[in-house]
Amino acid sequence: MKRLFAFALLSVALRHSANAAVIYSGLQNIAIPTDYNGIYINIDNGATSGSTILGWDINPFFGGAGLGNSSAFQPARLASGNLDPILRLNMGDVVGAALTYSTGLGGSGDPVSYLGAAANQFQVGSEGYLGFRFTTDTSSGPYYGWMRVVFTNNTSGGVIKDWAYEDSGTQITISGVPEPSRAVFVLLGLFGLLMRRRRAMSRC
Repeated sequence: MKRLFAFALLSVALRHSANAAVIYSGLQNIAIPTDYNGIYINIDNGATSGSTILGWDINPFFGGAGLGNSSAFQPARLASGNLDPILRLNMGDVVGAALTYSTGLGGSGDPVSYLGAAANQFQVGSEGYLGFRFTTDTSSGPYYGWMRVVFTNNTSGGVIKDWAYEDSGTQITISGVPEPSRAVFVLLGLFGLLMRRRRAMSRC
């Protein structure tokens, strides 16, 4: 009976974890080249290439001082034009329908307007968050997500660190690396306790 209860708890924990709606990329640390080709990234599967690939979503180049986006991937911007400044977000900000996005293929504009010292700009060499709305390779979505980046002004050190998105279509709060919920830890803790008690009883 105790074994059945323990496995039931574990089943609930795993089911809760499997139903989690946040899809996290894992730590990627994709270096952004300082050439014009940059790096093409597919958010769905993490594929990267120095030239165009099927299903590419974002193409940072010149260390992050340049940025291209496909029609499926729309970074949050200060206005709705597809060359308007990309918005820098912070931990705790919400990415959702309330932000402004453009449509179609887009870019960073010239001169680059999202690098600088203002609160809504990416500071060169410092970590920041890019919010986005995108549809997957199978055209599901749109989904909202965040991408943790370090941009430089055409020097080494630019990097795409990781990203996450909410696969139910609801907004997502930028919270860094997603973790299992507290309920999962509680259930797994109970499972471990029950297994220890079971082992102790079997020795008697």
